[in-house]
Amino acid sequence: MMLPLLYPLLSQPWAGMAVGAGIAVIGFLLAVGLRRLQPEPRSLWSRAGTLVVLGAGASSAILLWGGITVFVDISRLAFDHPPPGALVDVGGYRMHILAEGDAGDGPTVIWIPGGHGQGLALYHLHAAIRNETRSILFDRPGTGWSDPGPFPRRTALEAEELAALLEGAGEAGPFVLAGHSYGGLLAANFARRHPDRTAALVLLDASPPDAFIYAPAYGAGALEELVNDAERQGLAKVFGGWTDPGDALAGTDTEIGEIVRNQRRLLAGVGDAVEANRRRPASSFAEASIFREFAANAVSATAPDLMVYDGELGDMPVLVVIPDESAAGIIEPLGMDEASTTRAINFFERVRVRYLEVSSDARLIHTPPGTEHNYPYQTPEFVVEVVRDLLAELSAG
Repeated sequence: MMLPLLYPLLSQPWAGMAVGAGIAVIGFLLAVGLRRLQPEPRSLWSRAGTLVVLGAGASSAILLWGGITVFVDISRLAFDHPPPGALVDVGGYRMHILAEGDAGDGPTVIWIPGGHGQGLALYHLHAAIRNETRSILFDRPGTGWSDPGPFPRRTALEAEELAALLEGAGEAGPFVLAGHSYGGLLAANFARRHPDRTAALVLLDASPPDAFIYAPAYGAGALEELVNDAERQGLAKVFGGWTDPGDALAGTDTEIGEIVRNQRRLLAGVGDAVEANRRRPASSFAEASIFREFAANAVSATAPDLMVYDGELGDMPVLVVIPDESAAGIIEPLGMDEASTTRAINFFERVRVRYLEVSSDARLIHTPPGTEHNYPYQTPEFVVEVVRDLLAELSAG
């Protein structure tokens, strides 16, 4: 559990240099202490001190070189890709917001990508509708052009940060929040806290907390692996050993490979900026931190803030947009026994529509046949049409 305490340090672009310098200082102090205890050059302790100095020197040199390389690389990328929107102070740190278009008398659309992704991850949807209404992309702290912000990252905190960002940017709303996957969880949390500023929700196969807390399959185990993977990538970014895993996936004949290729094709116009932002260590450690809110030692405290309970959104329009497919394709490859497989399929098929209970005006919409969880990249025109129809309904109403 030591590593999460270091997230604030490791999220900085200069973290590798700081760690390398720290190891050098520690090695020097240990060597000096050992020499004072045993000044005789040929003594065992003196020789040990020499080895400590040599080991610390070599390690610190490697880490310093990697840290310097990372700092120069991140600085160059930041210069090459300046923020397209505004940086707004939200309480001692800044968040990036890109707001374009004119809402007229209608609501403004806010797009929230899945995972703990940067705003540009849904740029293709933003670009498709910004000429029809006001459309907003934003970067959660640690992602895109936003500062890392405080740790630990929590969805409840990020809902309030979004509210402060919109107020600081002068965006009055009301807002239609369209959130995909884990971004849908943030959208629902914002709506619960700020119903007066929320016109409607569009939940694009949003993640209900139940899926992580009670799941017979995946559950906390899968999230733990997500945390570990994010930490590994973050450390690789800090010391200059990171390579984008998407590059290898894009060349595979797999479902995830197809998703990566779709994303890169749709985001080609901003692809270089997306990759530059992903290079920052903060993006990995912020992701690791946000997924830790479901850790076994934290979930009992975080879950009440995460949940949007049945009926809490009153009669707010909520569109629950999910693929019309069985969960068998997700569960069966896990290789569980027959009874466990049946139970897991039953759970996932029901938890997927859990958000239908949060409002008396919640509606179920199925995506086109053959689409799956990442349908915003498989059929973006369908997503835009769903939002467009909702805006027309709200304007007419």
